[in-house]
Amino acid sequence: MVRRTAFTTAALAAATLVASTGCTAAPAWQPVAVPADFQPASLAATDTGLLVGGRRNGAPLLVQVSGSAITGTVDLAPKEPYAEVADLISVAADGDTVTAIGREFGGAHSNPRLTLWDGSLRANLITSRPQEFFTFGGHDAGPLLGIETVGGTPAIFGSRTITAGSEGVIWTRSGATWIKHTGVDPALVSNPDRVLGFGALTGLGDRLVVAGDEVGLAGGVVQRPSLWVGGLTGGWRQVLLPVPSDLPKAAGQLSRATGVDCPAGANACWVAGWVRGQPVVWPVTIAMDGTPVARPAARLRGTAPIDGTDPVALVTSVAGRPVVSTGATTPGLQLGCPDEWRALDTPDGPVTALVGSGSGLYLIAGGRLERLEPRPC
Repeated sequence: MVRRTAFTTAALAAATLVASTGCTAAPAWQPVAVPADFQPASLAATDTGLLVGGRRNGAPLLVQVSGSAITGTVDLAPKEPYAEVADLISVAADGDTVTAIGREFGGAHSNPRLTLWDGSLRANLITSRPQEFFTFGGHDAGPLLGIETVGGTPAIFGSRTITAGSEGVIWTRSGATWIKHTGVDPALVSNPDRVLGFGALTGLGDRLVVAGDEVGLAGGVVQRPSLWVGGLTGGWRQVLLPVPSDLPKAAGQLSRATGVDCPAGANACWVAGWVRGQPVVWPVTIAMDGTPVARPAARLRGTAPIDGTDPVALVTSVAGRPVVSTGATTPGLQLGCPDEWRALDTPDGPVTALVGSGSGLYLIAGGRLERLEPRPC
C-alpha cells in the first residue's frame, strides 16, 4: 500500500526503549458508516483518503473514504465468474492507479480462486483481468501477500511449494497479463537446512520488503523472525531479526515477524511480530545497497494473544509515528513515542487490517471499519 507519512529519527530511537506504562491516548475510535452488509477486508491509503475493499451480499465492493465518511464507490467490471463473487482481499493505490486481488473459494477442493483487477480513480473503474489458471493456481500454489507498486511497477509477492518447503515468488504485469518471474533468488528459497515462511509485504522505493520467519533445521529446529529486501529482478538480502536475550523460551509459542511498514521518504522500516510469547517491534534501516540492518527489538506490553499460539502483530505509521496492533488482548494498540510506547484505545475484536493516512489511523476490527484522529505524542 502507498504510505505517505514522515519518519523521524526520534521515532526510530523510541523503538530501542522497553515499553512502559503510558497513559491511554484519546480520543476514542470513530466508526465509519459503511454500506449495509458490507464486509471490509482490505485498506489502502490514497493521495486524498482511503480505499476499502471487501464484499457485500456475495459481490465485490470497493469504497472511497474521506475522514469518517464514505464518499463513493468505485465501479467494478468483473470479466469472469469468480470475479463476480470475489472478496477484495488486497488493494494498492499509486497516484491514480488502483490494483487489487480478489479471492473466492471454489472447485472440488474449495481452493482459493484468485482474480486480478486494475483501473484508475479518475475513471472510477477497475476491471478484472482473467489469467491462465497456473499463473497463481495449481498443485504448488501458495498464498499471495499482496500488491505493491515499486519503481512505478505493480508487483505481487507470494510463495510456491517446493520439496524443501516454500520459495518466494514475484509476479509483474505485462499489459493485462501477470507473469511469474523465473530464476528465484536463492535468498528466497527453502533448502534442506532451512524452511522459509513469508507473512507480510510492503514497498520501499524500488524494492520490496517481506517479513516472515526462518526455521533452521541444522543442529536442531530453531525458528527465527526474518526480513528480506530486494528488487523485482533480484539482489535479495535477508536479515535474521534479533531476539531479546532475556526472553525465556515459551513452549508452543511461534517466533516470527508478521507486519512491516516502510514510510515513504526514508530508508527505514518498522517490523512487528511475536517472539516467545511476547509482542515486539524492530526498527530496521536499509543500506544503500539494499542490505537490511536490524536494531534491538522493543518489547511491547501484552502477553495474552487473542489468537492462541499464533498471534499476528500489524504495524503502520501515522503522523510520523509507528503504531502497532499487537494481537494481544490488552493493550491491543501501541504508539511509538520518543520516550516510550504508549497504549491507544483498543476497539473490540481482532484487528485484521491497519493503515495510516493523512486523515487518520484506520483499522478493520471484528468486521467493522473504524478511524482514530492523528495524535502527537
